Amino acid sequence: MKKLSIFFSLFTAAAFSVSAQKPFHNSVTYPEWADKPVVHPVPPEYANEPAIVLLNDISLDYRYEGKSTNMFITEHRIIKVLDDRGIENFNTYDLPVFPGTRVPSIKARTILPNGTVREIAQDMILVTRNAYGYWSVIIAMEGVEKNAEIEFLTKEIVSAPLFGSQIFQFPIPVMKTHFSMSYPKEWVFQEKGYNGFPDVKDTLIKNRRHMDITLNDIPKLRSEPNSFYELRLMRMEYRIDHFNFENENNRSKRYTWNDLGRKMYDTYYKITDKERAAVNAYLTELGVKPNGNELENLKKIERGIKTGIVKYGFIDYDDRKQVLATQTMRSISLYDVAYDEQKNVLDSIITKRAATPDGIIKLFAACFVQAGINNELGIVGNRHESMLDPEFENWDNLEYHLFYFPDFKKYLSPTSDYYRYPMVPEEALSNKGVFCTIPPNGIPTGGIVEIRTIKPLSAGENQSNIAAAVSFSNDMDATVDVSYSFTGYQSTHLRTQLVLSPKDKQVDIVKKIVTIAEKPENILKYTISNEGFDNYTSNKPLEITATVSTNQMVDEAGKNYLLKVGQIIGKQQELYNEDERMLPVDMDYPHSSNRTITINLPVGYKVINPEVLRMHADYVNREITPVISFNSDYTLIPDKKKGDKLVITVTEFYNQIHFSPNDYERYRKVVNTAADFSKVAILLTNTKKGNAKQEHVLTKK
Repeated sequence: MKKLSIFFSLFTAAAFSVSAQKPFHNSVTYPEWADKPVVHPVPPEYANEPAIVLLNDISLDYRYEGKSTNMFITEHRIIKVLDDRGIENFNTYDLPVFPGTRVPSIKARTILPNGTVREIAQDMILVTRNAYGYWSVIIAMEGVEKNAEIEFLTKEIVSAPLFGSQIFQFPIPVMKTHFSMSYPKEWVFQEKGYNGFPDVKDTLIKNRRHMDITLNDIPKLRSEPNSFYELRLMRMEYRIDHFNFENENNRSKRYTWNDLGRKMYDTYYKITDKERAAVNAYLTELGVKPNGNELENLKKIERGIKTGIVKYGFIDYDDRKQVLATQTMRSISLYDVAYDEQKNVLDSIITKRAATPDGIIKLFAACFVQAGINNELGIVGNRHESMLDPEFENWDNLEYHLFYFPDFKKYLSPTSDYYRYPMVPEEALSNKGVFCTIPPNGIPTGGIVEIRTIKPLSAGENQSNIAAAVSFSNDMDATVDVSYSFTGYQSTHLRTQLVLSPKDKQVDIVKKIVTIAEKPENILKYTISNEGFDNYTSNKPLEITATVSTNQMVDEAGKNYLLKVGQIIGKQQELYNEDERMLPVDMDYPHSSNRTITINLPVGYKVINPEVLRMHADYVNREITPVISFNSDYTLIPDKKKGDKLVITVTEFYNQIHFSPNDYERYRKVVNTAADFSKVAILLTNTKKGNAKQEHVLTKK
């Protein structure tokens, strides 16, 4: 069942208590719900929606509490459900609560169309913990029916963040949105709107600064194929710009990209002499040779760390104990390893063979420096959610640490266990990242950071290819010898599945690739090669070869046979929907495919309709160069003694991965041409005179 959290990005920071820790800050008035709620009418233009958001009200209030500054969050939402889909989507409320959050109050109620109010009792609020160690509050709403209204009012307290963002647009319309933010006069924030959300500046009122925004009638934004939906939603971001404390002489801009570069250097590149000695011994253990081949040393370091150091995914720092590890091993205190100033981080990691993600990054940095490998550490965001804005320094949007190697102009992802240089998470590709350019000695000779775009591999480096040969028995049953080849990002998910799966389960994975096999037993034999992660560095293709009995590909058609040859390239994406395109096209990376299909015709047989195999569509840029294309063609090689060969070639490539909505039709034509080819069938006929078909030929269903 879908949860409310699918539609709303709930702003919560990083121990959980559903009981009230203390009264919500009582020196300011916070939104409350009405004692006697009024049932809202449905505007005619929204009558066919599954639900509408009547109110989305978010208030953030920064307050001093003793020596700490906390943010008090109030979220008030009213959703009117209009049909069964709306009821299914909103009859359960799921609030994720991350470590460090207090939840003084959660209230929920249902207002029925006749005005009856059903408040959810506190004992109906379920607190549960998910597999990652995080808490969630689950509320099953009572009495939800068509035209009912669901109302939530939640209050949370978190340590005051310096950066943040809010999403205000969803798959259903929002009639009224209100956002307010207040903070002490000494704190100066910047705000910036994206995708149509307005910019706003704060106002000083009674020694506090305030931001206040109200928007009505925010249209729904539906998800569309090949688009990064979250990236396109209306949202705002905010960041601390500087502080105006009386005892602070320097009130210049804080938390700039240069500050981030310095922070990365101080966190990951500064090491002690004892750590340096431990790293040098570790490099010797890994076989890294001083002044050796730089690329070979890089590969040895990556392989050694990713296969020999256990990475812990979640640490409960309050209890100072392990909560969840990516691999099973003894429980140790990683808080001490990573954060106790009396210990040396790297020698502890090397000795215990375990580290947090930060510890892994620090070990990589030290190994590269000690091995003399020119490198720069950077951080980049998920481009499915946000693109880095060089003019607005929001550190909160940055997620993936990457090492950049200026000598090779390629990247390495230190915490991606199943990738190897130069592969990095797909979500980072084509986004901009902030990279620290401070040299190992810590004395900058130029800039401290550089903003770089993470360029993906080319379409020629991300390939999925097929070579197939179709043969027939005397009864015209078909057998296909097929080879699948995958390089670059086209191989990543499959490679990970194959490496992590037991040998007896690999046939299930092969079946998903060899789609021409109707059942697993139709795969008569298969081989897998080059599946190991180390093949990423050379981009050696992952290959799966198989011999498949494919009787379902051949149908009788009167005195002829219909061969569904298009099935060999597998099911293709279809974009036949005629709805007007609203979102740009976004693909993860450039890619291409080359397929060669050889049909070994029996002696005396010919193809009646070979022209159906010729298809073409492309998108040409201003330089009259195709940037995406699908092309299929054929060649007939006559041979009266052994039978003719029909050789079909299919090429497809996507060099460009972004298209505006105005260019969507031309993009769609290429995609649909590939889909059309996958349905192609050719008609085979026997030209030998007096040759009647044998009666025992299987009739295909």
